[in-house]
Amino acid sequence: MRAVNKIRNILRGLKQGWGTPGMKRALWNREFSSGRWNFIENTSGDVVYQYIEKYCKNGSILDLGCGSGNTGCELDPSKYQDYTGVDISDFAIKMAARRSKEKQRDDKNRYFQADIATYTPTVDHNVILFRESIYYIPRPKIRRVLDKYCRYLAENGVFIVRGHAKEEGESILRVLGSGYTVVEQCAAVAPGPFVVAFRKTSDGRVQGRLTVVF
Repeated sequence: MRAVNKIRNILRGLKQGWGTPGMKRALWNREFSSGRWNFIENTSGDVVYQYIEKYCKNGSILDLGCGSGNTGCELDPSKYQDYTGVDISDFAIKMAARRSKEKQRDDKNRYFQADIATYTPTVDHNVILFRESIYYIPRPKIRRVLDKYCRYLAENGVFIVRGHAKEEGESILRVLGSGYTVVEQCAAVAPGPFVVAFRKTSDGRVQGRLTVVF
């Protein structure tokens, strides 16, 4: 049984990263509709919120891989002007929109069904967030995707990546290589989350290792 589950997880990972948009959409719709991700619907107090609110500066947020809407519903509403959530799952987007309406945030939150690797923003954003979602972009494509989204960062805007483990954060910094500068970073003593805020620069600086700060 363990071997079967391992094979299933490998196949799932291949679909998530390299499948067609239709395959990925169907996979995530099935998982959200089956309740697989219900356990993450309440993340109030997550460490990522202090960084989003700090760098948003009461501006605009783009949440790539927003799922069922935690970020848009749990942020302090006084800390942002507008929020756009993008997810490949129709089911998740409908859940997020419903939750926003229940929280009376439908005047400032909006949601779109799209593949985060190919979505094109229509406005500039102060924060572009990958919250446990950058892993679903194949590693060879991450730099290219970020370079595209750089064009939609407002002046002094940042990318924020939140993930599960310090080692994963260091791996992402290695993918970025030169041309990106870390503005702020933190990671918990393993096991625990990491958060990295960074932006593109022209000085070619290379990122260092994540610093354990909580």
